Amino acid sequence: MDAVIKPAAMKRSQNLKLVLMVAAVPLALVACKREPTGQVLTSVDQCNTQTDVPAEECRLAYQAALAEHQKLAPRFDDKVECDKEFTDCTAVEENGRTVHTPPMGGFLMGYLIGNALGGRGGYGVGGASPLYRDSRGGYYKPGGDYVGDRVGTVTGKRGNTALPARAMTVSRSGFGSSASARGGFGGGRGG
Repeated sequence: MDAVIKPAAMKRSQNLKLVLMVAAVPLALVACKREPTGQVLTSVDQCNTQTDVPAEECRLAYQAALAEHQKLAPRFDDKVECDKEFTDCTAVEENGRTVHTPPMGGFLMGYLIGNALGGRGGYGVGGASPLYRDSRGGYYKPGGDYVGDRVGTVTGKRGNTALPARAMTVSRSGFGSSASARGGFGGGRGG
């Protein structure tokens, strides 16, 4: 009779394992579909005061954002237009012509969920993007996407650190809704 009981007990055990595995799949899918999350910081000095990632990882994210700033900062043909939007723009020689770029006004540090199984847990840096602070106090990514007007955590599209393939040249006045309709830099604060 023991032979009859063991197969039935094993079958229940296998069914229980299957039920637990099926229940775990939706949780894993939810974790995979988390919205991008990041943190707006204004300087590398804030790496020492933020508590979401180790300070050294934060400093590396700042260095990565600074390197991308050199490549992807928006380019203006006219210094007056650049200064009107960002103030303190710098002239840069590029391909035999002078363009003007705004200073990096901060950086966006994207998060990845840490490897809890590896014992670390928490967050890790998932990317970095330079940010440009306009004269109204808003932070923008190199492609012109509005991030917010405050330091701290951002989610969704605003927390995404994906970078454009190349720098944007702004050759028209202002970033208002008319620029937005043509794909211009900083054209709206939606998102």
